[in-house]
Amino acid sequence: MIIKFILDAGLIFASFVLAYFVRFNILVFVPPDYIPSFDPYLRTLAFIVLLWLALFKLFGLYEEKRFSAIIDELAALFLGVSLSTLLLLGFLFLNRELWFSRLLVINAWGIAFVLLSLSRLLLFYISRWLRGLGWRRRNVLILGAGEMGQLLAYKLVKDKTLGYRAIGFVDDDPAKQHLTLHGLPVLGNSRAVKELIAKHKISEVIFASSKFPAEKILDVITESERSGIEFKLVPGILELIASRLDIDELGGVPLLTVSEIRLKGLSAIIKRLTDLILSLFCLALISPILLVFGLLVKLTSKGPVFFVQPRVGLDGQTFPMYKFRSMIKDAEQLFPQLEPLSEVDGNLFKMKNDPRMTPLGKFMRRWSIDELPQLFNVLLGHMSMVGPRPPLPREVSKYTPWHFKRLRVRPGITGLWQTSGRSLIPFEEMVRLDVYYIENWSLWLDCKILLRTIPVVLFGSGAY
Repeated sequence: MIIKFILDAGLIFASFVLAYFVRFNILVFVPPDYIPSFDPYLRTLAFIVLLWLALFKLFGLYEEKRFSAIIDELAALFLGVSLSTLLLLGFLFLNRELWFSRLLVINAWGIAFVLLSLSRLLLFYISRWLRGLGWRRRNVLILGAGEMGQLLAYKLVKDKTLGYRAIGFVDDDPAKQHLTLHGLPVLGNSRAVKELIAKHKISEVIFASSKFPAEKILDVITESERSGIEFKLVPGILELIASRLDIDELGGVPLLTVSEIRLKGLSAIIKRLTDLILSLFCLALISPILLVFGLLVKLTSKGPVFFVQPRVGLDGQTFPMYKFRSMIKDAEQLFPQLEPLSEVDGNLFKMKNDPRMTPLGKFMRRWSIDELPQLFNVLLGHMSMVGPRPPLPREVSKYTPWHFKRLRVRPGITGLWQTSGRSLIPFEEMVRLDVYYIENWSLWLDCKILLRTIPVVLFGSGAY
């Protein structure tokens, strides 16, 4: 925090100095009323720097754990810089003795945001690099060695830059005792938590299972708080809808009322308009790519250019989803033979070396090029740019009641599932991510998912 504070102070000061010289030495074609002396201007900057730093503090820009992603921090920085600039303009309007050129202040706004953003990005990547080397890595104990716990362990072991050192699992299932999963041992049952915290100098405890009784969870929370240990809980379905719970009472008895999902009414209209604009823009931008790969599909294998497959969308309605054909002709007829060979659990079928795939199809799958025709589905209203993955009718036929929650909104080309591991994510976790998206929808969340999709596509993460 101290490093950011000092760095911000220097960069804000530098931004206004640069803005002065840009305004009166470069933008000379916009004549000012007069050129203010640099010395009084320089003295005024001390007040401006303090004002901006105070507003940044109010925006939480110096709270270490407030932002889960760098993009959230940059968004807060943009708001902080913009509000600080508006406040400064208002102050200068009221206090005529501190006259600044308005163009100078606007220049300072742009320069400050660029410099401060670059410094935040630099600190972020330096921090990731240092955590990868072991700097300030936190020892974490995972409670629950089931599917969710193993997924969490896999991510912590694979990505050292997250800043965690997974010590092992705790699980009350006798069959899991003494197992090693993703290189991490099951260290015992929940009765051993206190001993394990002390023995392994645990900094954080994460509950990754809903199978522990509430009393046991409260016991561990109490023990964690007593030891000064941070405690986290992977939310279940009821916790995910907490944002829609309103406290009510009936005859003096407190009740929790679940309100409508956010993607209704005006929110749904705004999302649909955004989809139309983005899909039209993207189709115009990538039309040469569509033509090239359409021609390549036709020339390299027998069959149609497009693969049209029935999918289940909003409120269970079936629609034709368009993709570039990445498999041999009549590949669906071979599905019954390959279904038992699926490499993921649950209702999904995923196979890394699917024999039905064409060489060009493997390339398109790797870089998600086969998904591009789905922009026409967005244009037609079948899909959204961001949303849950559109399921096949055969997948929906295996759904349990709570899985149908993901059909309350239009499916998307991309979503939390695609940006969190794609084929590596188990089905139950995929549904959980979809429910989280539905319960916490906002345009900013859509924007973040779209931005996170770019590196996922570029690096082909989890695609097969």
